[in-house]
Amino acid sequence: MNQMDFLRCASVGVLFGLVGCSSNSVNDIDEVEEPTMLTKQTLNIEGLKHCNNANDDSIHLNPDEPLTIIVHGCFASAGQFKTLADVYGLYDQQAICFEYDDRKSLEETSGELVSALNKLSIENPHQSLHVIGHSQGGLVARRALTVDREDEKKVATKQLQLTTISSPFNGIEISSHCGMTSLRILSLGIVDLICYAVTGEKYQQIPPNADFIEQPGELLSSVSHHLVIKTDERNTCRRTNDDGICVEDDYVFSVSEQSNQEVDDVVHANPITVKAGHVEIVGNGNSVPTDLIDILKEQQLLIDNGTVGQLEQVRLIEQLYSQDDSSNLSILK
Repeated sequence: MNQMDFLRCASVGVLFGLVGCSSNSVNDIDEVEEPTMLTKQTLNIEGLKHCNNANDDSIHLNPDEPLTIIVHGCFASAGQFKTLADVYGLYDQQAICFEYDDRKSLEETSGELVSALNKLSIENPHQSLHVIGHSQGGLVARRALTVDREDEKKVATKQLQLTTISSPFNGIEISSHCGMTSLRILSLGIVDLICYAVTGEKYQQIPPNADFIEQPGELLSSVSHHLVIKTDERNTCRRTNDDGICVEDDYVFSVSEQSNQEVDDVVHANPITVKAGHVEIVGNGNSVPTDLIDILKEQQLLIDNGTVGQLEQVRLIEQLYSQDDSSNLSILK
């Protein structure tokens, strides 16, 4: 689908779309004995859950192992990253998701992520964390890991890595009118009403000239690495018909919309551009995210411990994606 069609899913046909989802927390711990004799803990932290759509929000973790936390985008949910989390499981690594309300303020949502991470670190103070954010989820994830936040919250974890994928760090061009004060005044508030109807509370945070975009904030010193994956989404296809003709493109954000000098040109930032569609890069029912998996391996963010041969890895990963429900992934933004 083209960018205007993407907007149309959420609006009156003239605006824009983004990427993200909700929460805060309470911790309850139980020791559970697994068949492998590993002792895992059971935690209940609002916003953190296993990457599925189950009603049980308890998470079961090995506190002595690194943890990856995936932050989904707009019009998506934790369940749509189940297969990517399963890929981590294939390599004997653990991954969970952060779920949030994508119509909330991005400042508020990122604050909820800070609270969730801090409650996790109270239980496991020495556990290293890798936060992955896709699309709007990348905006939320990066903001959570900055210093001098408006709410004065700060992530306490001492070992952090960040990966953002297809995130519009330079603002969404088609939402520009939502940030034009003169137009908002001249329209007697109608522009505000339309923008709010389309995106919710975040409508003043996503235009290119928004403070949230122009002042992304300095990352915490505990963030050792920010991998900035940008996608060149031109001429990509999300869905074809039986004749192999593309009926829905996979273009959402331009490389320019994903490129912000204040994000790219900082210590420990590593921006790379990949030719891939917006959904294709993280995988859907029709495509395995080979590029993303290879990049994560190269950056040592997904560790191949050599216990599974290369051909077997390919077979198992393809099997995971072929079992996935592509209809659930078709709205991933």
